[in-house]
Amino acid sequence: MNLTIFLLIAFLLIAALYLIVFSLIIKINKLSSKMANISYEDVNILVSELKELLTESERVAESLDNSIAEKESTLEDLNDLIDRKLERLENTIDNNVQEMSLKDKILSLSNNGKNEFEIAKDLGISVTEVNLVLKMNNG
Repeated sequence: MNLTIFLLIAFLLIAALYLIVFSLIIKINKLSSKMANISYEDVNILVSELKELLTESERVAESLDNSIAEKESTLEDLNDLIDRKLERLENTIDNNVQEMSLKDKILSLSNNGKNEFEIAKDLGISVTEVNLVLKMNNG
């Protein structure tokens, strides 16, 4: 009985090996037929098309790099222009504030949302002076 089971298992293993070998032969034949369908000329055409695509992509990349460089330069110029305009505006505001009376300066800073402590510090005066001007203006 053991011999029968052994022979049966051996037969099944051999049958499985034949099936595996047969399926591998079929796969190899399919691959070789696919390989046979691609000629050397087809490969050359694909390679030349890939070279053209590579050349075109390099050209586009260079164009994009140049465009980015131009945009960066424009942004730097605009940033410099904005800085100069802000500086002029700050100078104008400083000149206007210097020309104002102390009362006008206190009222202006208060209207801009500063409290009496900040106003006193900014103008170099006491908080009492600031409070006095604000009370006289409100009263």
